[in-house]
Amino acid sequence: MNQSDIKALNELKMLSIDMINNAKGGHPGTVLSMAPVMYTLFTRVLRVDSKNNNYFNRDRVILSSSGLAPLYYAMCYMAGYPLTKENLMNYRRLNGLPATPELHNPLFMDATTGNAGDGVGVSTGLALGRRYIESLIKEEDNKINLYDFTTYCFLSDADMMSGASLEAFSFAGSQKLGHLVFLYDNNRIGMEGSLDTVFDENLTKSFEAKGFYVDTLKGDVTIKDIEKAILNARSLNKPALLIFNTVIGKDSFNEGKNILHSGVLSFDDANNLRRKYNLFLPPFEVSKDSLIFIESQMTTHMQKIKEKWNESYARAKNINNENLNNILYLLENGTTDISFASENYKINDAYREPLIETNNKVMNLISPKSNLFLGGSAGLSLYCRTNLNGFQYMNENSPKAKNIRFGVRERAMGYIVNGMALLGLRVFSSTLLSYADEMKSSLRQGAIMSLPVTYIFTHDSLYNSEESSLNIPVEQLDMLRSIPNLYVFRPSDIEEVMGSWETILKIKKPCALLITKNDSPKLPNSSAKKVIGGAYIIKSEKTNLDGIIISSGSELISAMQIAYDLEMKGLDIRVVSMPSLELFKLQDKTYKESVLPPHVKTVVIESSLGLSLKEYATNEDYLLNIADYPNNGLPIEVLQQMSFDYDSLKLKVEALLSK
Repeated sequence: MNQSDIKALNELKMLSIDMINNAKGGHPGTVLSMAPVMYTLFTRVLRVDSKNNNYFNRDRVILSSSGLAPLYYAMCYMAGYPLTKENLMNYRRLNGLPATPELHNPLFMDATTGNAGDGVGVSTGLALGRRYIESLIKEEDNKINLYDFTTYCFLSDADMMSGASLEAFSFAGSQKLGHLVFLYDNNRIGMEGSLDTVFDENLTKSFEAKGFYVDTLKGDVTIKDIEKAILNARSLNKPALLIFNTVIGKDSFNEGKNILHSGVLSFDDANNLRRKYNLFLPPFEVSKDSLIFIESQMTTHMQKIKEKWNESYARAKNINNENLNNILYLLENGTTDISFASENYKINDAYREPLIETNNKVMNLISPKSNLFLGGSAGLSLYCRTNLNGFQYMNENSPKAKNIRFGVRERAMGYIVNGMALLGLRVFSSTLLSYADEMKSSLRQGAIMSLPVTYIFTHDSLYNSEESSLNIPVEQLDMLRSIPNLYVFRPSDIEEVMGSWETILKIKKPCALLITKNDSPKLPNSSAKKVIGGAYIIKSEKTNLDGIIISSGSELISAMQIAYDLEMKGLDIRVVSMPSLELFKLQDKTYKESVLPPHVKTVVIESSLGLSLKEYATNEDYLLNIADYPNNGLPIEVLQQMSFDYDSLKLKVEALLSK
């Protein structure tokens, strides 16, 4: 290691410590132990352009070990990214650099992470999406080497223990995903102390069994050692795990102690480090020599790479092929446009089919419109019916297949599709609604990053009652609606399924699509076009409005029949279909009141806790919901037991609206 490297590396360490101490919080231990790895990655390996983060073939850096954020920010500052000293001084401050990574904050951050294991799944999704897009490019012209970036993911001990991580590691190994390198800080110290009693396994054997390449770097390794290890890992057609046996808080007074897992260094300890590193600059200052040296290192290894890439890019632009042009649009803009117009499809009034089959048909109408529409299921494609016709399942030999078998890995699946969506792909996942809780963290991550993922949840409502009480969704609908920036769609029939997909593709937001398994006829006056308003009148009153019923999904069928039956008894009832509460709330006051006029008795019928629709019911008595976990049994038995069968609902509605 030459003197310029030693000086720049030590300045990087101190700059990171300055950020943590100034913020009065952080993870100084892992910053000191992993600084050599971060420094080597940037100065010797990473294919990025600090002056142009829109370079779409840039390598991605994901911090699943989110405590490394100040080290990453400091490294980016020294590497010439658009960061100022003031930015670093505002670490952990309001509107400043966040304590855990956030997408585009700063502009070049590649993903939002912070929960143990989330970065592993996102990184796996980036690698899977990269391979898929690259295979489409190669299909058009095998000589184009346009999209071969590598994803590097920094790991902590927490990431290695997380169940979500283990799911993603297993998937990555099974798919033999190359261009995917995990960098593990193996310091063996947790917040509570030594990990010997909670995490004791042979990682080499464990990960080799998963299909990984594993390399362990022990002791004081040099920049040359780290560079060689990373370059070798990057070149393989399989995921790689590099284990760095580090000492937490290296060079600190408390080296090797769990006290450095979080917090700050004492004033004396920080000064000790400055003396040990022979640095006499004030806090937040780095030498001009180090900045020039780092820039020269990064420019040197990037020059030839950019020249070759520019040749491939020019070749791709000159081909002027529609498929390739669509891919280039995706790469250049980070998004995919898919047009789906429901009015192009005429539906027979007699149409009746299980809604999961209807949804499958609609998805297969969309699929031919774009090769950038793909997804899969957590081992339940036969139940969820989300397979795309005419395509194999994706693997190393079929990298451009559009169906993905995630295995029974709901937690990892959510993170993986988020990672794929970060590349602009229109990707979906699917599982049973009762399993949505397994995906809560990844759903929040997708919503925070505003990723255009469609999370499909099937077997909605009490009609999924035969197997177990655990398989009957009760609180999941309200849970999904409680997530900010997640748009929940609960269609009732084929028109609303088509309208949901048309809207989902148009708004480019994270969406949850809930689909029942039971037979669903085409309802009179249902409208695909009106779904975008969130709620609409599906049955109007004739003269005098005696009351309103709000419903969605499978319950809307009962709501409409109740309204027609009570009409024979002299009650003039309006029925409002509400396929998307979130979209309805976005509408102006005039539209809202045209659908739900104030001071009109309103009943809500929903096969869930119904808490998210409670505000629209006249009072609690007017909320007809499921307030407890039902026993398993045949649907009709369960409905009767919960007083949610047709006859029971009809009596309740009549009593409420007759008052």
